[in-house]
Amino acid sequence: MTKPTYTPGGDAKAIAEIALTKFGSYEAMFEYHRWPERGSDMMRKVQRRVAETYGTVRAFEEHFAGKSRNV
Repeated sequence: MTKPTYTPGGDAKAIAEIALTKFGSYEAMFEYHRWPERGSDMMRKVQRRVAETYGTVRAFEEHFAGKSRNV
C-alpha cells in the first residue's frame, strides 16, 4: 500500500524539517550534498535537487528517518 500524497505545501514542509533537524540549515544541507546553489537560489532549487538525488521527497524522508542531526 502506498502512502497518501502530500497536502499542498507538504513536500516543502518535509524538506524544511529535514534541513533544520538533520543539518541545522538549508546551507548545511546543500553543502553536505555538494549542491552548488547558495542564498535565495537554494529555495528555488531544493525540490529539484531532492528529486534528482533521491527520486522523491518521500524517499528523501525515508533516507533520513532515524538518522541523527549533522549526518
